[in-house]
Amino acid sequence: MRGLFAKVAAIIFSLVATTASAHAQTPPPNVILVTIDGVRWQELFRGADPALVTDDATRTRFVDVPDRAAALAPFILSFAQSGALVGNRDAGSCARVANRYWFSYPGYAEILAGRPNPSVQYNAAIPNSDVTVLERLARRPDFAGQVRVFAAWDAVPAIVNTARSGIPVYTAPSAELPQDPHVMDAVRAAFAEPPRVTWIALGDSDSYAHEGDYAGYLNAIANADAFIRELWQNVEADPERAGRTTLIVTTDHGRGVPGWRGHGSGRWRWTLVPGLYHPMSDETFIAARGPGIGSANYAPSNCATNGQVAATLLQSVGAPEEIQPDMAPPLFVPGAP
Repeated sequence: MRGLFAKVAAIIFSLVATTASAHAQTPPPNVILVTIDGVRWQELFRGADPALVTDDATRTRFVDVPDRAAALAPFILSFAQSGALVGNRDAGSCARVANRYWFSYPGYAEILAGRPNPSVQYNAAIPNSDVTVLERLARRPDFAGQVRVFAAWDAVPAIVNTARSGIPVYTAPSAELPQDPHVMDAVRAAFAEPPRVTWIALGDSDSYAHEGDYAGYLNAIANADAFIRELWQNVEADPERAGRTTLIVTTDHGRGVPGWRGHGSGRWRWTLVPGLYHPMSDETFIAARGPGIGSANYAPSNCATNGQVAATLLQSVGAPEEIQPDMAPPLFVPGAP
């Protein structure tokens, strides 16, 4: 009888040990945030504006096609079927920034802190007073060395406050356009051993738009879409990350309508400067796919805000306890269809 008990105990111990070992070896969740600077929802969901296209090559590629939107950013549009895609106002879906200014630093500060920072009123590379979600994670032992940033804009180190957070940031050479290919190459090199949390900040779309180069703006969006597709395909081909990675794609602000080159609310401190006001440049889009991401209904009466990305990122990477009381709520309810 003692021998039987000993055998049963050995079997139970073996099962418990095997289960614990398997649990310990389960790869952790990961998240990739990609921002594409200053992309209008109008181009994403409608495609190229024929009235703004002036050369034959761009017209052939992006205008004289059966589906203009699909010709520009087919992969991001696919999030509607394999995740969630918010911001197509033609279809009654709404996303916007909640900050008062509608330009880059306030936009990124909102995305990364979960709320607008009233002290961020400029694009100057002043160290961010807020603690971003990236910094909250980088402080934790389970994320040590696992938070990385790759950016086209040289103000990004200030936005994540590298002096305080210690987060490594790659920034592209700023001499001339395009800059995004440098960022993409740096990401490809780093993803030989991918970090758990990554922010990739692409910027050529905004730079070309400010120059009035609509063809360059469109090409930058298409190149970003192709790169994001490549990134996701690499994730899905990696047994350690497939099924355990969330991909979030958004923009820091929209662009004016009309007057697509600019953006901004016209607010300067507490005054309004009419010449700097670009209507509708607070309108954005947010896309996400990965485990736990379900469809989301954000109508104009319940518009999603870019600040919701922060809590969504924390939820997706398995750190919901880092969500702060003043953060906008996650975009998606875990397990929702």
